[in-house]
Amino acid sequence: MRVPSVGAVFGLGGLPAATRRGLVVAFATSVASIMGVQLVFPVLPPMMEQLAVGKATIGLVVTVYTVPMIFLAPVAGAIADLHGRRPLLFGGLVLFGLAGAGVGLAPSFEWVLALRALQGVGASAIMPLTIVLLSDLLQGEHETSAQGLKVVLDRVSLSVIPLLAGILAMLTWQLPFFLFALALPVAVLGLAWLPETRTAEHASLRAYLGSFRGIGRRPRLWLAFSAGFLRFFLDYGYFTYLPIYLALARGASPAETGLLFGAFAVGAMVTASQVGRLARGRDPADLVFVGFVLAGVSVLAIPVLPVLPLVAASLFVYGLGNGLISPLQKSLLTRNAPSETRAGVVSLDRLIQQVAKSLAPGAMGALLVVADVSAVFWVLGALSLASVALAAGLLGAIRPAPARHVQPSR
Repeated sequence: MRVPSVGAVFGLGGLPAATRRGLVVAFATSVASIMGVQLVFPVLPPMMEQLAVGKATIGLVVTVYTVPMIFLAPVAGAIADLHGRRPLLFGGLVLFGLAGAGVGLAPSFEWVLALRALQGVGASAIMPLTIVLLSDLLQGEHETSAQGLKVVLDRVSLSVIPLLAGILAMLTWQLPFFLFALALPVAVLGLAWLPETRTAEHASLRAYLGSFRGIGRRPRLWLAFSAGFLRFFLDYGYFTYLPIYLALARGASPAETGLLFGAFAVGAMVTASQVGRLARGRDPADLVFVGFVLAGVSVLAIPVLPVLPLVAASLFVYGLGNGLISPLQKSLLTRNAPSETRAGVVSLDRLIQQVAKSLAPGAMGALLVVADVSAVFWVLGALSLASVALAAGLLGAIRPAPARHVQPSR
């Protein structure tokens, strides 16, 4: 019996060889961007001990990496649209890989922070391209399937990378950082395999910026922006306080919490792996709404579930919703963005997501001043469902009415 290829399973069979090579580069770049934070988390305790850094200071290793993305993501998008994807990808991956590996040679904590900030500059260049390249290389349902495969690969990376980093950090905190050097061969493959996919020439920067004026007249693009913001607001609010709730209210150990989060990853992989088939013949926006309904209901259920296995089932359902939202939100974004400003639009979406990531923990923390931790789940679940109802109503108002069949006169 013939075993189907990975591409066939995800609805990507029969693609030209050049397109498949381009997809390899795009997926490898996405995994590299996942490493930027996930590889570092298990390294922080031994780094704190060996460099004699305080608990209040060690978090800067993550902060100095993420801050450049807030300011430089829009710049990276403009460069990609004006001067092409390949130069930006190559330069971003080289800086990301060299600065990241350089942290393993840093003689002091100050050098660690400086190199991590440089690595964040490189990450600012490659993060928007992980989405843009897929929409450049593929169209329609193939692009949706590729976005789903990207989500699956990202979730697998979230499971493997921290484990590998933790094993290496048991020897010394420097070792995991040398894994960032793997970005260098990806940069070379990008030059060799990736076609230049920029679709338009702009006479000047002013003309390019002027082309963004049409974004305000694209309601489905605003729907994609809103879905991206809501998704990360839910994720960061939920996942910040779920472990705290499980420890305080259920007495769950860190190991049990880790297993529960694994249920979320499995759920996300189930729907993301089939999203191309699920979206066939359907409006992607409708499936995004389904994803947020699943997420909202599963979050609302957390405070009333009596045992941890049911919490795992709820997290699995949350993952099912996330596996729909993540690839289809990206597909909505790229399908409705003007081709000549696609990278800039994706970069703007990344900026909006960074704002959501920053706001959610603080907003939920402020809520806990006047309520107990279970209130986080009531508020986030209600926000998800209310947002779906509002967005569905607005989308229904802008959808074209179905054509009416008129009987021919005799």
